[in-house]
Amino acid sequence: MSRAENRAPQAAPWVRTRLRTSRGAGLLLAVLVLVTSFLATGLPRVLDRDADAALTAMLTTATPGARSLSASTGPGTRPQLLTSDTAQRTALAIQQTLTSPLAPAPAQNAYGARNISPEYLTDPALPRPDGIDPALTLVSLADQQHHLTLVAGTWPDPAAPPGSERAVQVALAKSAADLLGVKPGSVLTGSPQLPLPDQPRRPGTKVTVSGVFEPTDRQEPFWSATPCVTGPCLAYNNAIPASPYWKISALVPEAAMGSLAGFAPAELFWQIPVDPHHLRAAKLDQAQQLLASILSGRIAAQLPGRTAIPDLRVNSMLPALFSEAQRRQAGVAPLHAIGPLGAGAVALVVLLLAAGLAVDRRRAELVLLRARGGSLGGIGGRLLAESAVLVLPAALLGIVLALVLLPTERWSYAVEFGLASAVLALLPFPLRAVLLLHEPRRGAARRRPSALRSRLAGVLGDPRRLVAEIAVLVVAAAAVLAVRRRGVAPPGSSVDLLLSAAPMLLAVAGAVLLARLFPLLLAPAVRVAAGRTGAIGFLGLARATRGATAGAGRGERSAPTVLPLMALLLAVTTAGFGVTVLNSTDTARQLAVRQAVGADARVLGNDSWPLPPGFTEAAAKLPGVQAATTMVVDSSASPSTADGTLLGGSLLLIVDPQGYAALARHVGYGQLDPALLDGWTGNGPGGPGDPVPAIVTEDIAGRLGAGVNGVQLPDAWGSLKFSVVGTVKGSPALPAGGAKPVVVVSRDAVLRQLPKAKGLLDAPNGWYGTGDKITGAQLRALLTKDQPAGGGTPGDDIAALGDGTAPGATSPDARYNIVTRYDFAKGLGDNPLEKSAARLFWAAVVGAAGYSLLSLLLTLLRAAPERAALLARLRTMGLRPREGLVLILIEVLPQALLAALAGAGVACLSAPLLGAAVDLSAMVGAQVPGGLRIAPWAVAEQAGILAALAALVVVAETALAGRRQINTELRAGDQR
Repeated sequence: MSRAENRAPQAAPWVRTRLRTSRGAGLLLAVLVLVTSFLATGLPRVLDRDADAALTAMLTTATPGARSLSASTGPGTRPQLLTSDTAQRTALAIQQTLTSPLAPAPAQNAYGARNISPEYLTDPALPRPDGIDPALTLVSLADQQHHLTLVAGTWPDPAAPPGSERAVQVALAKSAADLLGVKPGSVLTGSPQLPLPDQPRRPGTKVTVSGVFEPTDRQEPFWSATPCVTGPCLAYNNAIPASPYWKISALVPEAAMGSLAGFAPAELFWQIPVDPHHLRAAKLDQAQQLLASILSGRIAAQLPGRTAIPDLRVNSMLPALFSEAQRRQAGVAPLHAIGPLGAGAVALVVLLLAAGLAVDRRRAELVLLRARGGSLGGIGGRLLAESAVLVLPAALLGIVLALVLLPTERWSYAVEFGLASAVLALLPFPLRAVLLLHEPRRGAARRRPSALRSRLAGVLGDPRRLVAEIAVLVVAAAAVLAVRRRGVAPPGSSVDLLLSAAPMLLAVAGAVLLARLFPLLLAPAVRVAAGRTGAIGFLGLARATRGATAGAGRGERSAPTVLPLMALLLAVTTAGFGVTVLNSTDTARQLAVRQAVGADARVLGNDSWPLPPGFTEAAAKLPGVQAATTMVVDSSASPSTADGTLLGGSLLLIVDPQGYAALARHVGYGQLDPALLDGWTGNGPGGPGDPVPAIVTEDIAGRLGAGVNGVQLPDAWGSLKFSVVGTVKGSPALPAGGAKPVVVVSRDAVLRQLPKAKGLLDAPNGWYGTGDKITGAQLRALLTKDQPAGGGTPGDDIAALGDGTAPGATSPDARYNIVTRYDFAKGLGDNPLEKSAARLFWAAVVGAAGYSLLSLLLTLLRAAPERAALLARLRTMGLRPREGLVLILIEVLPQALLAALAGAGVACLSAPLLGAAVDLSAMVGAQVPGGLRIAPWAVAEQAGILAALAALVVVAETALAGRRQINTELRAGDQR
């Protein structure tokens, strides 16, 4: 006997043999796992990238002072410390405290020396609003000459010391020099105090203007630490009423920094900004700990010794800024999680479906292995190895692709998510096979069930399935109750996955109920089809209802039938709930804009500053302005009751009743009857002694009563007597729907009682307009039009305020609060967190839709052989090809259409069930009331799109594969 004949036969390699016999199924599983692991790994990285972008945008848009470490030596600084070397050395020491995760931005540092208190210029030719002298402060900034251009004169001589014989040499910004009417060589006289009654002024220091400069960039952070250097500032004193005066800062050379102490008390200061592009959102907690150490901890205790400045004080607004960023992230995190959880549930359903279909396809093989003595562990291990050969390389490739294509600093969470998706793809197939083989063998003896048990089993199906369905319903109900009690983001906690998964659990519960009710829902259609001629409709509907219940007791066909229904229903619910959240966000944003602005556009004079003459007429001609009204707004009114009690902090509005009523109707709150204000409280036509009618908010109506009350008009225009004739809720003149008490009176009624107040009524300080796309730039252009650049009357001086746009340009933003609905909404719409959530929702919708269509396609492919055999038999009995397509559509589409309809219903139901607990403030970018609004048309649109795609998949699969399979059956016969 030859050696070859003695050689024992070798067993064929299990994995390689099985993969060769099912290459198509193996390739499909590998692609599915690759895509799933890529999406699972990419999700945390996308969230990190979006959170980082939102944090960067928040820090970038914040003022330089808000994102900086600010330090100063404070009052009583020794003159010998006022040197550029000390300032530079200390700046470097403070900058070195900004270690990881923070980083400094050295190019934006601003530090030097400045006077703590100003001197007041006494020269008689200088402009004086309300008769108050201009205030002058001296500043010396490190590296200042590289940030400006000298346009006239020479740079100050650092060797010129202050004193009575020789004046301090300074450089002034051109806009400040133009305002003061000075030029190089002019001498200004200062005094350290404002004039007081019966007290002479103490002599001050003379200041010589040696040069005039223009800043290279007025908006760069370098100038933010020292206001009023690049242009004059209009300030107000603490008198009642407040009076305006000019504040000006002048530059002295770095080498003459010590001379500041001879002019007025001085200090060193530092503003060291952090780099807004370096910090990552995931490290905000570490950043907070580092800041706490810098401001009041170990580093704060070390800084005085390292800088040799014992009284060095460091403060910052960064902790508040970081806390606000964390609050916003916590607010939007649950909404970020809802969409991916829905898409992830659909992906899990598809993986379970693929495993179930694979087990059904190999049922005979697995049963044979078990019958020949294979153990459950041995068979499960072989199937696990077979799956691992396909799943693990595909999952690792997906993880690597996500790490490479979506770079972020943090990677551990992403890898964990990717590995979790690999495990979920790896285990269902062997577990499903083991569960199948663990069932009692068909030939084994069984105790015959009772008649009642048989009847219950026929109605309820498999007890295990019934228990699982009840558990799903209980978990969904518990999640809904938890959301309604605690909200989707309980304060002080991280994202609660159970609460964020509530919409998905509702969808799963809906799928369970729909699977149970599906035969009952189709029963009327089956009866109608049974009574009509032709068997196509009845046969298709009968197969659809049988597919929903077949195997319920045996566990054979339930998974391939229920899981596609669940996948499509989950996809529709995810899309519907997502579009509900986005639509509710848009609605809440419009409400926030309306309440914040009070109209489509608002111009309100700061400190009761009146609107310029001709503004109302010019604003009415702006494109888009439909209507407008002006009013006198006193934001610090104090109405007095009959017993003399003052109700401070109230808002007095002197309005045109018709225009105000139209504005309130347009805004949607604060509506009133203008006839009440146009009427009169007395019996006669009304005179100077009679009280005017007033409408007040409900919170003060009871305290004012029905008697005569009084209120002092602004700027000592007299005391107004009024009587309450009606109440109202809120006012369109209150930004953000504030709770401030409001008193509304008619302009004409006030003029009848107080004719001497005509000057006040003819110069309103508030303008409210309605119309589309009124921009702040249009209103600013009107407010700056034809305004003089300085000199002349006090009013002209106020108009000459420089805003840093051009020499002599006016700054209406300093005198007026200008807000438009268009600009405000545009700013809220640029919220990075809202954009991130919207992108994530739509990505989840696309992913869920793709997975749901894949589940439908898998089901069609699995049923294709059986369907082809049926159609082949029917073809021999005269069935036409078109009728075969109709039969398949009637069998498959009812399930898809009902799933889409049920998903839309669950999405609409989720809004009242869960919406009250959803806070959209982080999405909107402003504080808004919680709750979701049902968007039936938007939900129906999403459901219709998914249903149409499902129908298209059915038609395409049937048209492409149906004829070839039928022809194969007709040639080869039925071998089953």
